[in-house]
Amino acid sequence: MLIAQSSNDAAGGAFNLLLIVVIFGGLFLFMSLRQRKRLRERDAFLGTLTTGDVVRTYGGVLATIESLTDEEVVVVSEGTRLKLVRAAIVGRVEEQ
Repeated sequence: MLIAQSSNDAAGGAFNLLLIVVIFGGLFLFMSLRQRKRLRERDAFLGTLTTGDVVRTYGGVLATIESLTDEEVVVVSEGTRLKLVRAAIVGRVEEQ
């Protein structure tokens, strides 16, 4: 009787472990797919930047794009020119 009972416990423990692994695997997959989607949207946004756009940087600076290359952006804010990496742009400021 003890032998039969211990084999059932082992099967139940293996199932619980498998269930935990499947749940964590599903969460990891879900989170990584969402992150990839955000990165694709961000890359698409950075690709649409043009000269004259008013943008906001991670530092909180509101500036107008003067020129841009594949990796760098030159912005002007109240007479001050800043040379930034393109990834430092957070978003486009809508004119009100």
